Amino acid sequence: MAEFISEKIEVLKDEKLRLPLSFLWRGKEYKIKEVIESRADWGFSKGAPKRKNWRLRHHRNYFKVKTEKDQIFEIYHNRKSKKDQGEWILYQKLKI
Repeated sequence: MAEFISEKIEVLKDEKLRLPLSFLWRGKEYKIKEVIESRADWGFSKGAPKRKNWRLRHHRNYFKVKTEKDQIFEIYHNRKSKKDQGEWILYQKLKI
């Protein structure tokens, strides 16, 4: 079961490992105890034209994380380009 959220968040990450360490959501900091799962998505958004082009792809890195209070969230980094740092999104809160 999941609670869909889809809101922008601020993320502090380990630059060397490229993993999130904590995130700020609605004024509260959530420290990450464990990255349970990570995956990359280079697919096309729904509604993309039949003739697909690499410029239409999205580039996202998803992380399923467990916080210090044992809450589980799925967050992702929506990368736009090498010049643009992109944005972080809190996708959903997963119920245990």
